[in-house]
Amino acid sequence: MNIALVVVAYNRVKSLERLLSSLKHAHYGANNVTLIISIDKSDTTAVSDYANNFEWPHGDKIVKAWEENQGLRKHMLSLGNYFDCFDALVVLEDDIIVSPYFYSFVNATVTKYFDNPLIAGISLYNFPVNPYSQLLFEPVVTKYDVFLMNTAQSWGQIWMKNQWKDFYAWYLENTDFKYSDRIPEPLFQWRKSWLKYHTRYCIERNKYFVYPYSAYSSNCGDAGTHAQQKNYAFQSILRMGAFKNYVLPESEDDYICYDGFFESKQIYKALNTSENDLLLDLNGMHKSSCGKRFWLTTSKLDFKIVKTFGLELRPIELNVTENIQGNEIFLYDTTIIITNTLKGEFSLVKYNRRVLSVIGFVKKYGIKRIFKDLLMRLAHR
Repeated sequence: MNIALVVVAYNRVKSLERLLSSLKHAHYGANNVTLIISIDKSDTTAVSDYANNFEWPHGDKIVKAWEENQGLRKHMLSLGNYFDCFDALVVLEDDIIVSPYFYSFVNATVTKYFDNPLIAGISLYNFPVNPYSQLLFEPVVTKYDVFLMNTAQSWGQIWMKNQWKDFYAWYLENTDFKYSDRIPEPLFQWRKSWLKYHTRYCIERNKYFVYPYSAYSSNCGDAGTHAQQKNYAFQSILRMGAFKNYVLPESEDDYICYDGFFESKQIYKALNTSENDLLLDLNGMHKSSCGKRFWLTTSKLDFKIVKTFGLELRPIELNVTENIQGNEIFLYDTTIIITNTLKGEFSLVKYNRRVLSVIGFVKKYGIKRIFKDLLMRLAHR
């Protein structure tokens, strides 16, 4: 595969310096790797000066400095033009840092998923938190090195030629971002975002991004145009050791899959139902049943309770798939309205705080401020 690295920059020299340094010191084996640095027009020439003087020992270097400001959405979407020359692109915004071993993951996953119509892209990053619900995100761990989500990624991602062209054709016909209860509500507040379109495409077309359990990129949370100060909530733990062989699933039945709300699709099988009949809502994000008969949620609602589960295991969906007894997760039949008298003081927020108590940044920075800043940053992706 002919794979290029594409660095997206604007006006942050220090951020660009850190990212390029991590790329320069990464391991590429015998591969000749092209580096493209695409710089949007700003009020400084320092970024383009640094990029032009940067020495890249692993292959060709191309610096593209736009003469007029593009804005992030137009700038990012323009990168698809490089598919005229390359099979896959590793796209990295300047506030990202990569693991020294990221390229072995790139090679393995691009080779595996290049012609797979189920896959829309590949992520180098993994989410420590669900950015929509403000809750910890912990995927179920299996014997494989990856899992799938109906959620696109911008903090370290791999685009592949055919999959990108399919998305871009969809994008040109869907530039009007109309409301839908199938889409996480925060996306409708991301007015300047390009990423929201890629995520909506994944949800509506049931396409997936491949996510690693061990992150190969992390967001450094630098201050910039859309954030006044540095924020550490975006940092994921980088893998700092090499894999000899990646274990990647062979069939769709082997994948652990999550939907666009970060809900586990394995629950459908565990409850012997389908996506058409059951609304998954363990993160408590939905305000209605979305026209589905059954609603699985931690919220206390006035519908007939079909079954209840406890909340003793992590990740949260294991309480359902392993049939943990309790009265904290509820499966409702929304066709039968009754008044429920539900006892107890449990709330998902309290559960999340209990889990988060082991993480020092919560106490130090305050959870509300962290996620307010997170949503502001995401709104401009």
